[in-house]
This record gives sequence, C-alpha cells and structure tokens, in this order.
Amino acid sequence: MDEQGQIFRQALLEKGLRWTKPRQNVLDVFRRERHPLTIAEAHRRLDKKQTHLASVYRAVETLCDLGILTKVDQVDEGQRYELSDQYREHHHHLICQSCGRVEDFIGCFAREMEKRIKKLKQFRVIKHDMRFLGICRGCAS
Repeated sequence: MDEQGQIFRQALLEKGLRWTKPRQNVLDVFRRERHPLTIAEAHRRLDKKQTHLASVYRAVETLCDLGILTKVDQVDEGQRYELSDQYREHHHHLICQSCGRVEDFIGCFAREMEKRIKKLKQFRVIKHDMRFLGICRGCAS
C-alpha cells in the first residue's frame, strides 16, 4: 500500500472504523479517476462480484464523512463525488451541458475574490467551489 493509502487507512482507524476491502476498492476507483463519479459509475468500475452496490453507497458516505471524498455536483444520474482538495490539487470543473462531460480546470483565480470578500464583508472564506457550465469542444464541433 502506498503512502496515501496508508493515510486513508489511518483516518478510518482513528475514527474506530475498519479498513475493509469494499472501502479500499471504492477509494482506489476514486484515486484512479481524474473526474467526478456517481456511485453507479464507481460501482461499474469495480468487480461487482466482490463489491455490492450497497457497499459502495456505504463506503462513499463514510469517506465523505471523513473528508476524503467530497460531493461535487448533482446530475440526472445522481450525486457526483471525487477526492477532496486535501488529497489532490485544487481545481474547478468545466461541465458540458450537452453531453455531461466534466473536465478539471487547474488554477484558481478566486483567491483575490476571497480577499475582497473578507475586506468588504468581514467574512472569512474557508472553502469555495466553482463550476463552469457550457459546451465542450466535442459537442461544439
């Protein structure tokens, strides 16, 4: 198990939770993917004989509670999830309104806005989430 896997395992153990094979399998799926997934999409990437859909739901809920996974957006197929910014580079999403494709946009210009919000509203931003809706290159051509 790599270093990040050990960190995830330790986070579970510290909360008195077991490091089960379904949790490890689900987490491995989200670690491999570079875009958000619904629970059904995550389940399709698993060996369904070894990990039942109900186990995927429970694992995702637990991993969200621990801050390892985060909710991204809601689509017709359900809520999408991905690794939280704590475990990957901060980014935003470009979402195609035609095909539903999600692309990461690395880089953040919201930091200046956070400073203005703090100054003007005396409000300290802890986290922000931005998504851009539009039409992807494939659908536009």
